[in-house]
Amino acid sequence: MIYWRSKFWLYLATYMLSPMLFLLSFGFGVGRRLQMIMPGGMSYLDFLVPGVVALALFNNGVTSVTVRMFYTRLHFQSFEAYRLAPVSNFSICLGYTLAGAMRGLLAGLIVLTMVFLLVPGLKLNWPFFGAMLLASLCFGTFGVLIGLCLRSFDDQALVSEFILVPVTFLSGTLIPVERLPGFLQHVVWFFPLTPAAELLRTTLTGNGFNWRLAAVLGGWCVVLFTLGWLRLKMLDG
Repeated sequence: MIYWRSKFWLYLATYMLSPMLFLLSFGFGVGRRLQMIMPGGMSYLDFLVPGVVALALFNNGVTSVTVRMFYTRLHFQSFEAYRLAPVSNFSICLGYTLAGAMRGLLAGLIVLTMVFLLVPGLKLNWPFFGAMLLASLCFGTFGVLIGLCLRSFDDQALVSEFILVPVTFLSGTLIPVERLPGFLQHVVWFFPLTPAAELLRTTLTGNGFNWRLAAVLGGWCVVLFTLGWLRLKMLDG
């Protein structure tokens, strides 16, 4: 948090750039043309706003942990110094998870403030903030797992192209899952971003807190955290 505060204006600009581009180009640019493909006849802007918030949580929560863990492990060689401290592998995983979740949540709140300026009629509720917190924790665990699995700079590029990019664009954030090709409609539910985006959307539209989606997202948290913890234990060998 001390480091984040020292670079606040830089992070503020980076947090706002991509969401603003999505909102201006998709929401206000081609939104009217996409009205016909929206499920339930909702406006594309109403569909896009929670998707953009989910992307902010995902991109910043995952990337901040992955990049930092990657460089401390393979470039600066300082990750082992952390492990020499009298703390358990569980605590290290939990610390990185909470760091990623906090970074993602801060980015999501900043994007939400920006959305208020562009969409003044937006109405928020407490279940929406609960969904943001749960999604942030899930993406923090995802970032830890990826960061511990990277072994080279080439791995980082592969993860970006074959995992992060497909998850970003196919998880119901910019286009409804129902409008994807038939087989992809089932595949994308294996991405943690899909239930997160849907949970944010249902809470923002006033349909209440969907406990089924929350359970799926919570399951992803447990699975990803456990895999990251086991991966860290494997590094001991």
